Amino acid sequence: MDDRSSHSAGAKIVAFPAVAKSDRVEAQSCHIDAMQEVLVAIDAAIKEAEWSPDHQDQLAICDEQAFRRRFGFAVNRLQREQIIALKHEADLTDKEIRILRSSGSLVFRNGKLAVMAPTLIAVWGYIQILLLFLLMFLSVLAAVTAKKMGWPGIVGITLFNMLLLLGMNLSNDVFIWPQRIRKRVQERQHR
Repeated sequence: MDDRSSHSAGAKIVAFPAVAKSDRVEAQSCHIDAMQEVLVAIDAAIKEAEWSPDHQDQLAICDEQAFRRRFGFAVNRLQREQIIALKHEADLTDKEIRILRSSGSLVFRNGKLAVMAPTLIAVWGYIQILLLFLLMFLSVLAAVTAKKMGWPGIVGITLFNMLLLLGMNLSNDVFIWPQRIRKRVQERQHR
């Protein structure tokens, strides 16, 4: 017969299962809370870092030189604020802002920023691309149907077609893309 008491050295302590489970749940909850605090601290550190998008936007608003390096043109502080606000409202990239500015589609009227890219200008861009494509097709057709073509002719046709592709890309950037951006900006503003 074993009559060990709870005070003896060989006594076993048996934890009640419900109490052990609640202790584990409480410990896990403390770990989750600690992890959430760490994540909040990391998020705050990222937002305050020099390379963070929020910091870069504030720097561009406050510093004209930083704005010029980022977008390639200079405007006053009020206009910089409006451009950064438009960038976030319409979900534009820095490249799209540069394209709008270089195409003349980013306009300030009566102190307000507007994106002006008429559809007629986009149609002109499509016509240019079509004409450039026609020239490319004709040059390739001429090269294929030629009886004798040496290496200089092939290199010349290739360089000419590369120049035409560059022209198509330029027409897209200057005439077509700004109109697509304008449509997206208008859709976002009407929501």
